[in-house]
Amino acid sequence: MRHSLGWLSVAMFTWGCSANSLPSPTSPSLLSFPTTRSALTESSLLSVETRSWSPWFYPVWQPGLGEPFVLGASLDAVVEQDDICAPNLRTVWDARASCRRFQVSIDAEGWLDISLRWDAAAEGFDPGLAGDVVLVAPNGNMAASGWQHLEESVSARVQPGNYGILVMSYVRATLPFQISAVLRPQ
Repeated sequence: MRHSLGWLSVAMFTWGCSANSLPSPTSPSLLSFPTTRSALTESSLLSVETRSWSPWFYPVWQPGLGEPFVLGASLDAVVEQDDICAPNLRTVWDARASCRRFQVSIDAEGWLDISLRWDAAAEGFDPGLAGDVVLVAPNGNMAASGWQHLEESVSARVQPGNYGILVMSYVRATLPFQISAVLRPQ
């Protein structure tokens, strides 16, 4: 009986893996991310090219908050150890991150490119814990850079509105950084 169940398991696994009803890696359904949420009205959402955004939303995002950031400018700033820059950051999103929050106003459609460079000479800097930069749309949708690098960047298609920029650090120290943001035309 045991032998028969083993072969039945192998047969079911083989059949399941060869099923033609599964989407292929290039299937549009795998590349399209949801652009609506039941808690948000259709009119409050941005019409953005969703492939530049992750499928994740910050559920309690409050747009319009943060230190003003000017497009085309470069800014030297720091992430203070244990700074929390968004409501419920540590309970609903990332329990370990310290954060610095900015707001950038976009007045035309295009691609927003954000570049971040950590100060590797800072006391306590650890490249294995170097953080990331996250762009948050007015509806709470996020686009994030990689992390664990001296330099990070993120790019997303945007429309007019106020966007949040979060600089996240996982180092248990105060870390200086330099950040810049540029809007490229469509």
